[in-house]
Amino acid sequence: MTVVWRSLQYVPAHREKHVTSSRLAQADAVILDLEDAVPTEDKASARSGLKSAVKAVGRWGADVLVRINAEPELADADIAAAIAAGACALVVPKVEGTEDIVRLEPVIAEAERLAGREVGATRLVVLIETARGLLSMSASLGASPRIAAVNLGNEDFARDLGVEPSEELLTYPRQQMIIAAVAAGVLPLGLAGSATRFDDLAAYRQLAERSRRLGHVGATCIHPDQIAVLNEVFAPSEAEVADALAIVDAARMAGQGAFAVNGRMIDKPVLSRAVNLLDRNSSIESKFKSSSKN
Repeated sequence: MTVVWRSLQYVPAHREKHVTSSRLAQADAVILDLEDAVPTEDKASARSGLKSAVKAVGRWGADVLVRINAEPELADADIAAAIAAGACALVVPKVEGTEDIVRLEPVIAEAERLAGREVGATRLVVLIETARGLLSMSASLGASPRIAAVNLGNEDFARDLGVEPSEELLTYPRQQMIIAAVAAGVLPLGLAGSATRFDDLAAYRQLAERSRRLGHVGATCIHPDQIAVLNEVFAPSEAEVADALAIVDAARMAGQGAFAVNGRMIDKPVLSRAVNLLDRNSSIESKFKSSSKN
């Protein structure tokens, strides 16, 4: 599948009120959470309700992901239920090495076979939440072709280091994450700062804009008010699209080599960025049109 995830809204899988909210219609993806947002005593019922939850969320056209638990005795049951319910991807928490991904591969493949789905169709989003996970990240991202994206769990990562999740702390590991993601051919997701407050959308937008400048292509969110901000920030603006079109059109006229557009020298890297931006804009428009039909 073509992955366009500007906004990924977390929703507790056991909360019907949230799962059935029409506000989820704005999101590119919805993550039904079986992990941190679900109390231990509610995990079994949340898992058993995934079929109806995936159906409820999917009717809006969003991609439906499920965040599984890290503990093997919970994770295997989560995987089976999520794939049987029709989730397109699994969010894997607390990844600290390739073994955490490799162990899941046969479990996922068996769940796909039992559900009558193509083996390999289920994608993975890797969550890096510890110092050890960060140091092993490049290897982890190469552990399976299923991996579509990676995110750094800001709060958990800061807790592991024993400090607050400040922008000063998070900028460097997030730059590492982006470089590793690009090298592995997966999406770098997230925000380069704490985003636990949802009552200041202006500050949230500033954080999202800074995160995009660092190289992130989308982010998770915890409140529906944040969805529209992420969709706008992580999509090319009209001005960016117009500039990219001018560069590509000029390249067709100029042939090979460097050329000028509006007083700016354009060479191969600049042209490549313009082409990539137009490709992303086309993918976003295609997803929007597809979602509008649902």
